[in-house]
Amino acid sequence: MSILKPYSSLLFLNNKYVGLVLLLITFTNPSVAISGIFSIFFTILFAELIEFKESYLVQGFYIYNSLLVGMGVGFLFSPSFLSIALIAIASAFTFMLSFMLNRLFSIYKIPILSLPFSIVTMFIYLASLKYSNLLSSLINNAIAYDIDLPLIISGFLKSLGTIFFLPSNIAGFMILMLVLSFSRILFVMALSGYYFGITLHSYFIGSFEQALYDPYAFNYILVAVALCGIFLLPTLKNFFLSLIGVAISVLLTDAIAILFNYYSIPVFTLPFNITVIVFIFILSITYYRGFNLEIKETPEASLSNYLSTVFRFGGTHLKLSLPFSGEWSVYQAFDDEWTHKGEYKYAYDFVKKKEGRTYVNEGLYAKDYYCFGESVLAPVSGYIVAARHDLVDNIIGEVDRVNNWGNYIIIKSDSGFFVEISHLMQYSLVHKVGDYVECNTIMAKCGNSGYSPEPHIHIQTQYLGVLGGFTQEFCFSEYIQERQLLFNCVPQKGEIIAAVIKDRSISSCLHFILDDVFEYEVYENDVYKSDVEFTVKMNNYSQFYLQDSEGNELYFYNDAKQFYFYNYKGKESHLKWLFKLAPRIPFVSSHKLSFVDILPIYLLKTKIQSALIEFLATLNQNIYKQERQYSFDGESISSKDGKVSLQAAHKGLTLISYNAIQLRRKL
Repeated sequence: MSILKPYSSLLFLNNKYVGLVLLLITFTNPSVAISGIFSIFFTILFAELIEFKESYLVQGFYIYNSLLVGMGVGFLFSPSFLSIALIAIASAFTFMLSFMLNRLFSIYKIPILSLPFSIVTMFIYLASLKYSNLLSSLINNAIAYDIDLPLIISGFLKSLGTIFFLPSNIAGFMILMLVLSFSRILFVMALSGYYFGITLHSYFIGSFEQALYDPYAFNYILVAVALCGIFLLPTLKNFFLSLIGVAISVLLTDAIAILFNYYSIPVFTLPFNITVIVFIFILSITYYRGFNLEIKETPEASLSNYLSTVFRFGGTHLKLSLPFSGEWSVYQAFDDEWTHKGEYKYAYDFVKKKEGRTYVNEGLYAKDYYCFGESVLAPVSGYIVAARHDLVDNIIGEVDRVNNWGNYIIIKSDSGFFVEISHLMQYSLVHKVGDYVECNTIMAKCGNSGYSPEPHIHIQTQYLGVLGGFTQEFCFSEYIQERQLLFNCVPQKGEIIAAVIKDRSISSCLHFILDDVFEYEVYENDVYKSDVEFTVKMNNYSQFYLQDSEGNELYFYNDAKQFYFYNYKGKESHLKWLFKLAPRIPFVSSHKLSFVDILPIYLLKTKIQSALIEFLATLNQNIYKQERQYSFDGESISSKDGKVSLQAAHKGLTLISYNAIQLRRKL
């Protein structure tokens, strides 16, 4: 069934059923269909012949370019010994060219798209001008049977069909319905890209009707889909960006058509390839935030995955632990009124307060300040790359304008970014440059060195491991504020926040290993119904999940701070309810805390509701944000849907309760 993937890849969909339907649609032109099948066969045969070790069947772009070449040959020539021989040669070359270009382009994280097809097909068309024997099999590809539709509709459908060398209303309509059934976003982008491009083109050439007859207008469809839904996230901003791409492809299509017309070479997808590759290259080197970093089966799935990541886990923001224990107050936040400005705006200053003041007595001496001498903790795990601790702590009322940062320490985190903590107490560092520090371990003490009007902790993340580097945006992975446990947030000026105290007994309960089995008795209204087992499994991507006897899968992750579920595959089940009841379990030592989590839409809504919300989220992402309130007391997590309990003496969850259902663990 993996052979079907190249067909679905032509529409940027990753679904074998889509591939099967598209394969069947190609038989509206048997020559195209048969030639396409031959191209896949010869590509796989060649890959096996050269003992190609990579999973080329999984990577659809290694084959779909060969598929396009084969269908292109079938569009021109009827199947014959010579045309099949040409397909075999071209398929082998296309496969090698696809692999080579992918390796070269991957350096800059650029997709090869259908560029190998455009290059190879150009050579095929040029070479065929000399092959008189091959020209004898040249066929007239006028559609034998088609339906009549208004030109404004027919132009779009034929352009859509032309992507598969099937310029007919029937083929285009079937492809359009297939796209609509799997992705509403692709459907809208295909229509938007085509009609925007046609309208713009008509202004240039002076005829809307002539623009509708353009055989290369399918490039507008491909550009719009690629730039808003596939390589970029389907957002309103990227929608307008994709229209700019379509406008560029209009100019490229006409220019390339004039250039190629001398040798009667079709333009095919070259304008699409040039436009999208240039866009992705430019946006990648400028670190554009609208990139789709995890391309899923459909744009809807990609957007859902992105929004879940942003709302639940803080997105791609750098994440730090608080550099202290206990309760502290935010003295300066991001882009604040004093020193956190411009390139240095992403920084925090923290002080300790009691009864609204940061000091005792009259605050004349550094030792009068509550935070002076308090332990400074490592906010990340990593290596110390720079440090200083010989500067004297300032007398209150004076600042060191020469050594602005005072005593400091810079850590290169395991994730590759740098963290600087400044204004440390003189001679308080307990580590040296080159040492590796674990997150939350003591590194130094809070002081008053450098440009510091009073003792405080300054923390920032930066691009380089040098003193005073330009700052990067970050968030704190978790902290407590007024009995509310917050995740991946940025506190505001004046807020009092507290560091989380870890409870290792909770983490030990949830330390699942492969093939762990958890057995439960299922009760409904306190009446025994059946038994159920959850088994810990692992897939090929080293992702762990719980699986029940019906094959439903609940994916989980256990880090140093919390246990959480992040994906579910299957139908209605106890595992699906477990995701809703306990989406995350923090390793927090506290009597009772509340927190908010944002669950994936598919857990809470019907398929139709989910599809509508995902589509509307392209206009307003907050529509996707479905907040659920939870409370946790160290032994159970509760919500309006039910409760999940655990015991320190036993691994796993001991009770799962929802509606009138209870799953009681067999201990």
